[in-house]
Amino acid sequence: MLAETPVARADAGPAPSPEAIGVVLQRPVIAELSGLGVLAVQGPDAESFLNGQLTIDMRRIGPARWQLGAYCTPKGRVIAVVEVWRADDGFYLSMPSDRTAAMLARLSRYTLRAKVRIRDDSAAWKLFGITGPGSEALLLGGGWELPQADWTSTSPLAGARLARLPASPSTGSRWMLAVPAGAAGEARKAIEGLLEVDPALWQWSKIDAGLPDVFALTEERFVPQSLNLDVLGGVHFGKGCYPGQEVVARSQYLGKLRRRMFRGHADQGQAGDDVTRGDGDPQVVGTVVLAAGSPDGGVDLLLEFSDDADHAGVLRVATAGSASITVTPPPYPMINPTA
Repeated sequence: MLAETPVARADAGPAPSPEAIGVVLQRPVIAELSGLGVLAVQGPDAESFLNGQLTIDMRRIGPARWQLGAYCTPKGRVIAVVEVWRADDGFYLSMPSDRTAAMLARLSRYTLRAKVRIRDDSAAWKLFGITGPGSEALLLGGGWELPQADWTSTSPLAGARLARLPASPSTGSRWMLAVPAGAAGEARKAIEGLLEVDPALWQWSKIDAGLPDVFALTEERFVPQSLNLDVLGGVHFGKGCYPGQEVVARSQYLGKLRRRMFRGHADQGQAGDDVTRGDGDPQVVGTVVLAAGSPDGGVDLLLEFSDDADHAGVLRVATAGSASITVTPPPYPMINPTA
């Protein structure tokens, strides 16, 4: 069992110590992601229905695609960040488990006459995160067929899906393995040599890779671009309407993208905390998107705030006694996908 010390964390409970987190910098690891849920969307109209609900073009999601996207309110505020894959019987959407009930209720509200069935399929799946130096070589050595590009996937076992996600600069390749619950034991036996670790280590690698999530604490606090979803391919600007599409498009094309997501390090913090600027009379300027214990001690963060150069002053997590936040850019180029 990994040693643990209290570190502020989005999913509650004590987090691994800095020494335990450092394991992910040294060797391949696997974490069972019990904090994720899965919705199944099936039926003849599943593709067209989801195309009118999510920020992504469902028609472009082929059998080998693993797609990042979002679901928004009519005001363009993100309710959930989702990862989507297609199967013979429809689509599956993974997301933090505290979002599944809300997403199920909202999507079901709009089915109307569409021939589509939506259900919480979380119990039918086991999701694992794999990362750490040597993970790719280990999977190849085990005879697994690996996807070659980010956001693509293979099917190494019947019904399973192995997706390559954007790498962490610190831990290297990152993989998501989705396995039907009944085949989880078989899948684990097929990957010998992976150390099983706390899911907080996977969360830390996700922060290092600059990939967002939204929880109940942070729903409706961001537009997709303030989570860099446009840069990450999670927004399609040429498809038809979806909830919030006008707001999202207006922000993109009228040059109003003043809020972006960055990485940061602080002594404490958790998702949903306010980020303030200045001392004496600090102003709330942003929000912590994700937080996880750091191998260096304290916490590493994803935070969104206005990146206007005119805004000078120290950033802090709005917690009594919080030290300043050290901010670094995301590990990917901030391209304009509509340029």
